[in-house]
Amino acid sequence: MNTKENWKKWIPAFVFALLLIVAYKTLDNIGQIGSFITGFLRVISPFFFGILIVYFLYIPAKKLEDLYSKSKIEFVQAKKRGLSLISVYLVLVFVIGLVITFIIPIIIQSVLDLAENVPIFVTNILAVLENVPENSMFNVRESLINFSTSHINELFNPTRVDQFVRTLISFATSIFHIIISIIVSLYILLDRENIMKFFDNLSKSLFKDRTQTRVKQYLSQVNQVIFSFIAGKGLDSLINGVVVTSVLLIFNVKYAILLGIIAALANFIPYLGTLMAMIFIGLITLLTGGVSQAVIVTIILLIFQQLDGNFIEPKIMKTKLKISPLLVIFSVFVGGAYFGIIGMFLAVPVATILKQILLQYIEYRKAKKGTIVTKKA
Repeated sequence: MNTKENWKKWIPAFVFALLLIVAYKTLDNIGQIGSFITGFLRVISPFFFGILIVYFLYIPAKKLEDLYSKSKIEFVQAKKRGLSLISVYLVLVFVIGLVITFIIPIIIQSVLDLAENVPIFVTNILAVLENVPENSMFNVRESLINFSTSHINELFNPTRVDQFVRTLISFATSIFHIIISIIVSLYILLDRENIMKFFDNLSKSLFKDRTQTRVKQYLSQVNQVIFSFIAGKGLDSLINGVVVTSVLLIFNVKYAILLGIIAALANFIPYLGTLMAMIFIGLITLLTGGVSQAVIVTIILLIFQQLDGNFIEPKIMKTKLKISPLLVIFSVFVGGAYFGIIGMFLAVPVATILKQILLQYIEYRKAKKGTIVTKKA
């Protein structure tokens, strides 16, 4: 056996040992690595949110650009993209101004009021539990009482409202990030062809033709999933928020606007999000308005959710996310455990993308094996 063959024999062992060292060092410095990743994500967050804005604004910007291209005025035709983006972003700034002026103060006041009233709600719930017979099916009341008194009251204690207010004040520092995100999205929409051309040339220089075609196919599928989820779910969530808020306002439910926004945001989480929002809205309505109001509101919202799930959402999201409820629940829990609320929102599209890539890889391997078997035969 020559020296070259001996060297090849030890390569797998060397790679395995190297991987063990890397894994050990990673686990040994997991805290520092986590801090580095968190800091890096915080730095690039304006660019990330800028891309999200692009997905929301691409369709209206493209529609306006097509409309301006049909104009008989030569200047409008020549500057159709710039004019379409100016129009879209003027509307965006106007909407943001309305939200900051009217909606944000209402949300802040509702959250502060809810935080102050939660101890009262807890007291009422405990009073109901105290009247439940010990030998009934609710014999877990002692543990519920202990949990409520030791955790819920502490969590929503009015003395902690000042901490919440300080958090809201610190939120003002993110205005700079919002401005950067808007600027990033504007440049992407303005120069999108050149950006796509750059990445296409980059992939051609890095990969062979066959691999480059496959990578382009994967990226196209990823883009389609993200666009379907963000743009489609965004519009559907907006409809959900408006309808839920309107229903709650009609029935004079307290914190109607706050609950409507919660319903809109929760709609981004398939299956679980809507369920959690309905339970929360029903509970708040029960505590603030009584049983009859809670029952009526819950029934109306459940009817709307059925209409939305079976008719409205499928019309908006023409490309439905093909993902099982079990995978949705798993991805949401994992995303929430490691990345919080943002992780819960992004868990489903990420899981869908990984699933699509995995299925494509499986099909590719099957086709390759089939070709090998055919050649041998």
